[in-house]
Amino acid sequence: MAETPTSSSLDVKIKKLPAILKALPRPRVWTNLQTLFGPFLLRYASHLAIIGLVVLTLSLSGIQLPRADSPQLLPPTAAPSLGDRTYTALAGRGNLLPAERSTLVRFPVPHTTIPDRLRRGVITYTVQSGDMVSSIAADFGLKWTTIMWSNEHLEDNPDLLLPGQVLNILPIDGAYHRVCDGDTLAKIAKKYEVEVEDITGCPFNNVHSDADLQVGVHLLVPGGRKPYVPVVFRPTYTGPFPADAPRGTGQFIWPAQGRLTDLFGYVRNRWHTGIDIANSQGTHVFAADRGYVRQAGWTKMGYGVLVIIDHGNGYWTYYGHLSAVWVSAGQYVEQGQWVGNIGNTGRSTGPHLHFEIRRNKEPTDPMGLLPPR
Repeated sequence: MAETPTSSSLDVKIKKLPAILKALPRPRVWTNLQTLFGPFLLRYASHLAIIGLVVLTLSLSGIQLPRADSPQLLPPTAAPSLGDRTYTALAGRGNLLPAERSTLVRFPVPHTTIPDRLRRGVITYTVQSGDMVSSIAADFGLKWTTIMWSNEHLEDNPDLLLPGQVLNILPIDGAYHRVCDGDTLAKIAKKYEVEVEDITGCPFNNVHSDADLQVGVHLLVPGGRKPYVPVVFRPTYTGPFPADAPRGTGQFIWPAQGRLTDLFGYVRNRWHTGIDIANSQGTHVFAADRGYVRQAGWTKMGYGVLVIIDHGNGYWTYYGHLSAVWVSAGQYVEQGQWVGNIGNTGRSTGPHLHFEIRRNKEPTDPMGLLPPR
């Protein structure tokens, strides 16, 4: 029986192989290779043959070998039906109602959608805290001038808007006219710059001629408009400007320290006749120029506590919403003299000074007359 070569003897033979091959004649190379490696190659070839035979046998027999660490999955089963218990549990959370399995259930909407419909007549609205003429008009789809021209106490001064007041709200833009003795359709139309047919053709009026007009009855004037007429205060002192009182210099100074919050002109859809200077309550207010005090005290016209100074040269200055007054009507004051304190009286949304400069009683932009800050 031939001896099986070991790994050490095989290594020795491999190392000697080049010398042996070089010494042997060429025809005997293959014979000597078989003699050296024949037993080794035969042994491993037989092993490979056995392994291949086993693999072939398993593939032909269809035997499934178990996989290592393979989790066993259970077949799916149907869950028990909840019936209407789901809808019953959710009913208290949003008033959901049972629906068919093929329908979608819309979530509840917390706001009511109000359709945009034309109002059938004049309605009323009670003013709430924080309301403005412009915001009320926007809520009802009207122009802010319509709110003014349909409520007599606001026509000339929208600052008189106060919580609790009841306003007329027209169904369309225009004016609301109360018929007075001697009125005619032509006079009413001319006053509001419209045609007579605009009034008689309005479905909210039941008038076709002058004979249908009744004193005290209101007419809706579609598209009607009125010119703005500023309020002229009746000053406390009505006498002439004292002859011995020095006239104003015409050169104004700033009446108070603070932050400008509103300027002269249209502000939030209303006419603003001055500027607003915001600061803490009690901040000193000074005369913008020397002059004679015409008004010093409370007024019902929206300014609250008000000081008016006549400067004797056509200019008057107004100091509104004061918390305190340190001058009296008929008193002469110098430029820069302390006349009051910033406050929050009258139609005011916070402590500030409402400051006006009027020339020949007409409001003028103070920013054009005050020095740069």
